[in-house]
Amino acid sequence: MNTNDAVENPAAEIARLKEVIRQKDQFLATVSHEIRSPMNGVFGMADALSRTPLDDKQKRYLLVLRDACDTMLSIANQLLEKGKLDSGQTTLVPVDFDIGEFVSSQVAEFAGRAEKRGLFLELDTKILADSRIRFDKMRLAQVLGNLISNAIRYTDEGRVVVRVILQAGKNVKLALVLSVEDSGIGIAPDKHAQIFEAFSSADPEQSASRGGTGLGLNVVQDLVELMNGRIKVDSTLGLGSTFTVELSVDIAESQADEVETIRHSMPQNLHILLAEDNDSNAFVFEVLLEDTGVKTTRVRNGQEAVIAFEKGAFDVIFMDIQMPIMNGIQATAAIRATEGAGEKPVPIIALSADTVAAQCPNYQAARFTDAIFKPMRQKDLLDMLSIFDKE
Repeated sequence: MNTNDAVENPAAEIARLKEVIRQKDQFLATVSHEIRSPMNGVFGMADALSRTPLDDKQKRYLLVLRDACDTMLSIANQLLEKGKLDSGQTTLVPVDFDIGEFVSSQVAEFAGRAEKRGLFLELDTKILADSRIRFDKMRLAQVLGNLISNAIRYTDEGRVVVRVILQAGKNVKLALVLSVEDSGIGIAPDKHAQIFEAFSSADPEQSASRGGTGLGLNVVQDLVELMNGRIKVDSTLGLGSTFTVELSVDIAESQADEVETIRHSMPQNLHILLAEDNDSNAFVFEVLLEDTGVKTTRVRNGQEAVIAFEKGAFDVIFMDIQMPIMNGIQATAAIRATEGAGEKPVPIIALSADTVAAQCPNYQAARFTDAIFKPMRQKDLLDMLSIFDKE
């Protein structure tokens, strides 16, 4: 369609653009699934290997494998997130959580990587006594994770310091300030704006030798803008950098005792229904639950899941989304429709390769209890299951 046609028929042009966006979103969802599904097998087997007797040489091999897995996952996440942001389809989903626990967890995830490079990774917090906030936890993790990852990547010696400040803000809001300071190579003043551009860097030679897609800071900036926040950089070439994110966040709506859950060391006596069409992913799921006392019944599509639910008694259902005959969303909706009034609904956990799709109206309408994203790690799976542990 040329420009004149668009002017003469704006409704048709709008419809065409919407269809382009729809096709792009479908493409991203498909790519996410096709990338993350095989990665789930690699992550799962690496996790399983780490729990077997290994000699020093094998441990080194496993460390390299895990580092490669983390890099692949980071690249996939950045590319997919960039596509979502560019199409305007990224939406924020606020939840209640403790900002102190959140930041501590984020820093702990990068401790091994920092130690491997001989760096000190430190956390400095100045937060209110009640440190629970309401915000998009997943997006905030992407922002902070990208900043910590970059700091470690561009620092050869010294330290990386993560600082968090939570204080009273304006209009019943809280002011959240996150900063990541490093003693790395630094950035020349005339390059400060350039580093936030997609596929750009302050020093292409340094970036090439240290890896990365050139999308991390661009995604961070887009997410911070989506959050109505501000990001700034203070850096001098050769003297390190400090990236600071300023956000206005809500006070948590729920009380502390409403959000705390008693977690057990290992799930016991559970009967799980696993709906997963991929044999490798089903095998990984079962391997991650070895020696936990959990019984798993596996079906290969949504239709079989509905039939199994009607015939048997299950404590938890793990439902893959993209399956033949009947997908996970349809199967979950069908199961919810068969549950009687006043009956306690069975927990249904979405197994998704798309960390964004779980926020869409179709997921919410199907009434999933929660979601766990591929590639799965044993800790995440056990944490999820511990909520439903039987006494």
